[in-house]
Amino acid sequence: MLVLLVEDDENKIVQLTQFLSESFRGVQIVTSRSLRNGVYQLRNACPQLIILDMTLPNYDIGPDEPGGQMHPLGGREFLRQMDRFDLKVPVIVVTQFERFGKGPEAMDLRDLDRVLQRDHPSVYRGLVYYHAAIHGWKEELKSLIIKVDPNVSRGHSEDTCS
Repeated sequence: MLVLLVEDDENKIVQLTQFLSESFRGVQIVTSRSLRNGVYQLRNACPQLIILDMTLPNYDIGPDEPGGQMHPLGGREFLRQMDRFDLKVPVIVVTQFERFGKGPEAMDLRDLDRVLQRDHPSVYRGLVYYHAAIHGWKEELKSLIIKVDPNVSRGHSEDTCS
């Protein structure tokens, strides 16, 4: 199974990559650190699953690039881009924040889950609250991944690309 991990936090990338590699035989991981690069990787790498952070910078951060504006709901924009290009890859959101946005448009995890289910029912598979010091996220994520592809737990997964 090829997994696209769209995440900008280095520690979270390490933790998620290690977890996926240890939990699922034969998993391959492509990492993207920004909204734009994530959409590019999605269109070119042909993943079978996307693990998506919700708060993302516009561009990859580099020596000469600060990454552009940070989007508290960048993951929603990523999902909108999936709709725009009619890309039907299952998405699991893994976030370390409990609130998103400001003012009357702010939402908590439950609100976000409801909105994503409503707006992206063909690809959205669930939300996991990540906390580096608490390991409950691992079982939640593993359960959602197995629901997406039951064969992944045995190291077998179908390639959906032509």
